[in-house]
Amino acid sequence: GGLAALAVAAVALLACFALGLGAVPSVIVVLLAFVTCAMSAQSVGQTGIDPMEIFGLIVLLAVAALSDVAQVQLFFVAGVVAVACGLAGDIMNDFKAGHVLGTDPRAQWIGQAVGGVLGAVVAVAVMAVLLAAYGPDAFGLQGTFVAAQASVVATMVAGIPSVPAFLVGLAVGFALYLLGAPAMMLGLGIYLPFYMSLTAFLGAMAKMAYDAVCARRRAKLPPDEAAARLKAQDETGLVVASGLLGGESVVGVVIALAAVAAGLGA
Repeated sequence: GGLAALAVAAVALLACFALGLGAVPSVIVVLLAFVTCAMSAQSVGQTGIDPMEIFGLIVLLAVAALSDVAQVQLFFVAGVVAVACGLAGDIMNDFKAGHVLGTDPRAQWIGQAVGGVLGAVVAVAVMAVLLAAYGPDAFGLQGTFVAAQASVVATMVAGIPSVPAFLVGLAVGFALYLLGAPAMMLGLGIYLPFYMSLTAFLGAMAKMAYDAVCARRRAKLPPDEAAARLKAQDETGLVVASGLLGGESVVGVVIALAAVAAGLGA
């Protein structure tokens, strides 16, 4: 495990040097990437949401504060860390689903390693398809693809807009963490767009109603059968929700591919 971590760190350092970062920024990026990946895994476990761009911003601000780096290179810093945290959170989600379905962890590790490499290629190809299908004007605050996270990163590259508000949020989050309150969940609720928070709230309400109905039905069953039914219901809900989330993304890419094919045939 330690050898693998060192190998990953060495590759990450080479990647940072290739992006034109100096020695100090590269070391900061690699060290904080390990920390933020652990935070990403915790966020996914507690909330089911991976705010990877926030972790990228944390490292971006640290690099900007401790070294002299150009704004373009700060984008690279945020991108490297955000992708690393996104992959970490995705892996934790996949392992949770694999545990539910009884998948061999060794096979999952192999699949995740292959998927991480191929994903870097496929992601670029998907972006090219979306760009060809909708054009560059479709990206941005007024476009089809809002990309609010990218706008936040672009804003923070020039510096923290309001330092007092940032410090207040930092102090409140630290205090909530010490009190054992779900600070990350509260922070995500404030940060995410209203429609996403509302959707999550409605989903939680539906889950509570579903659990209440199932609990009444389980109350009529013997204890052993009721425990087995509870586990099955929880696992089924997780698999269905994962399928809906993944299916939405797949359908979006298929629609974009169809738009590109229609444009080529015109």
